[in-house]
Amino acid sequence: MTAVASQVPEPRVPPVELLGVRFSYGREEVLRGVDLSLGPGEVCSLMGDNGAGKSTIARLAIGELRPTAGVVRLFGESPSSFGRWDLVGYLPQLPPEAVSRFPATALELVSAFQGAGARRRRSSRTQRREWSLHALERVGMAGHAARMIRELSGGQLQRVRLACALANGPRLLVLDEPTTGLDRESREELCALVAAAHSSSGLAVLLVTHDQEVIGGLGGSVLVVENGLVSRRES
Repeated sequence: MTAVASQVPEPRVPPVELLGVRFSYGREEVLRGVDLSLGPGEVCSLMGDNGAGKSTIARLAIGELRPTAGVVRLFGESPSSFGRWDLVGYLPQLPPEAVSRFPATALELVSAFQGAGARRRRSSRTQRREWSLHALERVGMAGHAARMIRELSGGQLQRVRLACALANGPRLLVLDEPTTGLDRESREELCALVAAAHSSSGLAVLLVTHDQEVIGGLGGSVLVVENGLVSRRES
C-alpha cells in the first residue's frame, strides 16, 4: 500500500463508489458489472445467498481485493493510494476462535487499532488509552477492559471488535455479517450499538448481512446481490 498524505475528504464525497466492477476468483466470475454508491451518512445493506459476492463487494470497497475491471473509489480515491485509514472502520467476518486465541485484554485489543492516522501516531500512550476506553464505553464494555478476550462471551467479544472498528472515529463503517453466531439478545444489542454510532456520528454504514432484524433496525437502502449484479430490493 502506497503511503500518501491524503487530505480529509470533502463532506459530500461518497465514502464508497463502485462503477462497473467485475471480479473473478480464478476462472469463476463472481461480480459482472456492479454499480454502487454510498453517500455520507447513508446506510446500505447487502443481501444475497452464500457465495453471491456480498463480502467480496465489501472487501473491494476497502481495498482488500482489486477488481478485475471497473473502478472502486474510497472517499474519492483509489483504495490502493488511499491514506486516511483512520476514516474507515472495518469489522470483518471472523470465527470467534480466530480472535479469542489472541493473548490480550479487551483494552489491549482496542488499543492495537489506535495506530491509524497521524493524530493517533503523534499521541501519547495515555491519550491512546483514554481513546480506547472511550471506544469500549461506547459499546458498553468499559467495565470489561481488563478481561482477557478469551474470557468473553461471543456477544461481548463482538462488541469489543465493534469498539476496535470505531476506535479512530471513522466516517465509514463496514460490517461483514456482524451478528453471525450470536443469540437473539446479543444480535439486538449489537444492532442497537451500530444504530447509535450512526445516529451520533453520522458515519456511513455498509452492512453485509442475511439478518432481517439487523436491516430493520438500521434502515437505509437494501441491495440484493444476485447473478453477479446488485439490485435495489423492492419494499
